Amino acid sequence: MSNSILNCIVSMSVIIASGCLFYFYVVLAKEEAQGQQRPNIIVIMADDLGWNDVSFHGADQIPTPNIDALAYNGVILQRHYVLPICTPSRTAFLTGRYPIRTGMQGYPLKAGEERAIPLNNTLLPEYLRKLGYATHLVGKWHVGYYSDYHTPAYRGFDTFLGYYSGYITYFKHTIEQNLHVGYDLHYDVAGNLSVKYSHEYMTDLITERAEDIIFNHNRSKPLYLQLSHVAAHSSDAKANMEVRDEEETNATLGYIEDFDRRKLAGVVTAMDESVGRVVQALRQTNMLENSIIVFMSDNGAQTVGLLNNYGSNYPLRGLKFTLFEGGVRGVACVYSPAIKNPSRISNQLIHVTDWLPTFYSAAGGNLEDLEENLDGVDQWATIVSEKKTRRKNVLLNIDEKQALSGALMGRYKLINGANVSYGDYYGDSGTSESYPEYNVSNVLHSAAGSALASVSNATFNSERIIELRRAATVVCDNFTSYPRCLDRCLFDVYKDPCETTDVSREHPEVVDELNRFIAEYFAVLKTQTSGLVDPRSYPEHFNGTWMPWIKLPDDEIRLLSGR
Repeated sequence: MSNSILNCIVSMSVIIASGCLFYFYVVLAKEEAQGQQRPNIIVIMADDLGWNDVSFHGADQIPTPNIDALAYNGVILQRHYVLPICTPSRTAFLTGRYPIRTGMQGYPLKAGEERAIPLNNTLLPEYLRKLGYATHLVGKWHVGYYSDYHTPAYRGFDTFLGYYSGYITYFKHTIEQNLHVGYDLHYDVAGNLSVKYSHEYMTDLITERAEDIIFNHNRSKPLYLQLSHVAAHSSDAKANMEVRDEEETNATLGYIEDFDRRKLAGVVTAMDESVGRVVQALRQTNMLENSIIVFMSDNGAQTVGLLNNYGSNYPLRGLKFTLFEGGVRGVACVYSPAIKNPSRISNQLIHVTDWLPTFYSAAGGNLEDLEENLDGVDQWATIVSEKKTRRKNVLLNIDEKQALSGALMGRYKLINGANVSYGDYYGDSGTSESYPEYNVSNVLHSAAGSALASVSNATFNSERIIELRRAATVVCDNFTSYPRCLDRCLFDVYKDPCETTDVSREHPEVVDELNRFIAEYFAVLKTQTSGLVDPRSYPEHFNGTWMPWIKLPDDEIRLLSGR
């Protein structure tokens, strides 16, 4: 072969190699750019947090400056509806479906119960992973763990640091079920399940893990981070509300005379600090400019009764477990630099099932790729541009075992067979001359407030904050006489948000229409399972830890997943 031909071949090889290398860098740059274009999504979910346990709803009792800063810089979701209890609400969030479709609508999952979101449901993190997201869950799971394949690390989350059950003690990280006490704190990665041993205050542990994820995140990928706090749920410790430091709580919140309520305030304060630290971490990593942050509660507070936490839904009626507004109208706000007219209140109807299609849409996904029979509605344009929501109604829940059902349609809300145990008016008003006056400066200069000020499109001053706070405060007059709703009640929740007046006799046609709407869902309802605890799950079988206890054969996994 002549030197000229050899040189030509070598030259062509170099050109081809250079071209391939160039193509590789173009593809890599494109992937990195796409990863950065998709927004980071951070969800901070409180547990059993009452309507009146945040200060942006008008109460002076518990200052929540970081949560308030998030709300004022974004959109306060004034009509955000959830399910009345933990497991159904989290099922709705993760599946985009009403929990009746999966048999998860009843009493919250017990530790050791053989029940879970069926494997043939694609969960939110699984959808986001298909779009290139890194996905992490920190905190509470509570939608089933009886087999390995029902745990977070097998259901779309790259990592999971948290607990499988409904709650744990804040320091020891244990839960008692049927007189069996076991440890329930896990660190699972890519399907490998392990136990995390720590006695650190759980709110701080969640915060530190979230900060670690943010600071070490590979920026070529968008981030989905879900913080599911134990706060402000009670625990089964001797003191069911566990504060980080009792002396500090008494020193800073001593003006709250009720000691139990004061401890609840201490628990909420620690969670508020957590929100500030997470927002600051996003700012320090330059991720805040391209992030969606949602703060929400899974359901209302449980002031008294079973697993009470002394929270307050004032002035809304009812507690957790009920379909009254106190149980299902949840605290919520959303922040994003993409919001065109921030610093406002939205009174448009939004439901917890909506977040799955909303996040998928915000991430640039094609909604046609989502599974059929989703109950959630894409609300991204509603949040960003104030476009009128497509949601006209909400199935609040059907609990066939309790003969309880309810729905919202426009301004009217129907409850059939109300849970009268927790259907009265409870909770502290949060207003007293002995409480410190609301401090706008603390909001503006909080960790979250300072971080958001550097990137926010919102331009507001103290007067605007007070105006927003006043508009977000629900005011009701009549608490002296109200219907018990043993059979059914119809309320005009626009005019009567505290559900003091039954208008079913005045509007029988609305009752009929809402009952027809509910009846359509009875046709697709999956019956609840027994709710029995399996003795094989007891922690003494697993070195004192609550762990998955059923081994599923491969063919059964394929059958259950349908994929």
